[in-house]
Amino acid sequence: MVSVELVPGGTEPEKISYVVIAARHDEGWIFVKHRRRGGYELPAGHPEAGEDSVEAAARELKEETGAIDFTLEPVTYYSVDAGEGKQYGRLFFACVETLGTIGDRSEIEGLAVFRRRPRNISLPEVMTFLYRRATEYLRYSRC
Repeated sequence: MVSVELVPGGTEPEKISYVVIAARHDEGWIFVKHRRRGGYELPAGHPEAGEDSVEAAARELKEETGAIDFTLEPVTYYSVDAGEGKQYGRLFFACVETLGTIGDRSEIEGLAVFRRRPRNISLPEVMTFLYRRATEYLRYSRC
């Protein structure tokens, strides 16, 4: 069983293991198809050494979707516990104006823009939870 929850009070955790980007383009949501996991998921990744979460989110969005012209806003911190202790992540919201080509990333097979969450998703507990937070955030966005 995987549990996902918001970090109380929005306090930044000591270590961020994941960044996830809920990205909008042409009035839909960008989902990438993960080669190994086989389903669609929101663009995501891990911060590299020396990178803060904002830099990591911008890099991952560019690499996994080919986004060229976009705005990026932090939404919330969250935790995931798959039975081995909590790991922390940060959810971002992006408005993507222009898509280019996907970077040479072996784990991404392609992308699609959906009006709502696709049925064939990877990591369903995590992606569903974060997609719901993103749709709530969309109400307050200018995207």
